[in-house]
Amino acid sequence: MDPCSFELISGTPLSAVFSGCVDQSTTTEFDDAYFRAIGALPPLAPVRFASSSPIHHAAALHDSIELPATCEVSDYDADIDVNLREMEKDAKQWPSPEYLNTVQGGRMSKSRRADLVSWMDDFTRYFDLAPGTLHRAVSYVDRVLSQRTLPAADTEHQLQLLGATAVYTAAKYEEQCSTHKLNATAVAEICGLDTTSKEVIAMELGMVEALEYDLSGPTAYTFVQHFNRHGGRGEQDSEVRRLARHLADRSLYDYSLLQLLPSEVAASAVFLARLILNPNAIEVRQWNEDFEELTGYKPTDIILGIESLYMMNHDSRFDVLADFLEGQLMDFR
Repeated sequence: MDPCSFELISGTPLSAVFSGCVDQSTTTEFDDAYFRAIGALPPLAPVRFASSSPIHHAAALHDSIELPATCEVSDYDADIDVNLREMEKDAKQWPSPEYLNTVQGGRMSKSRRADLVSWMDDFTRYFDLAPGTLHRAVSYVDRVLSQRTLPAADTEHQLQLLGATAVYTAAKYEEQCSTHKLNATAVAEICGLDTTSKEVIAMELGMVEALEYDLSGPTAYTFVQHFNRHGGRGEQDSEVRRLARHLADRSLYDYSLLQLLPSEVAASAVFLARLILNPNAIEVRQWNEDFEELTGYKPTDIILGIESLYMMNHDSRFDVLADFLEGQLMDFR
């Protein structure tokens, strides 16, 4: 067992993480699934079914997604796609798109949330944490704040502690070796104000309980990688992937995008990246046909995500979208 997991097990649970949410009788015994997710316990042996015939989960999907003919498809590609889409639609994975008003009641603004995301981004970069850590951590924060009200006193410190702890937990989920870069003591030092490692551990206990120990939902980053899995290795394909990841990262700052599924945000990012780097109308129309087959979305399905990402990113390369955003979307279908 890694030292960070030992800290987590032996730590003292927080009697109340935010407003009356964790009972004082909370034990430090975690669901085995959590420890397997962070590598503290070995994985379970694979389940063996009595039937020798394979089970095709994709067969149950309405209009199963077809891939462009140029794509190299693995035997499990359709199943992976179906499972990711089913997971993102799980109600437990959804933060409330109205939680700043309905749950926090003015204790936190959209701009304060954006500042927290920026700080968490700096945190992940400073410790060189795995790609995808920030998306998962922000998801944890939004899901917790959708359920639990920030305290009236010491709000700023509790919010920063939650953000730092979310990064810490997400880092362990994304990459086991992150425990060599980061531990509860380092997280406490980042938070400042004499924060202790016990406070970090207590916050983590309360946070994963609020998440019902479900840490594995797909994020926009997951889908950006998924949608680009069949891309080539050329310079333009690499640039599309880099720009799409950048746009997906920027989406985390926009509170309004919580109303979209992660796959919708990712599809918007990939679409914009491709359109900006390859604005030739004929090529774009052909690419959109492949894009719809691959992602399951038409451009009209993701216009809110496209417009939001466009407005957030002031870049001269985005000038090509002027006509697109003025109602000529049908020209690109």
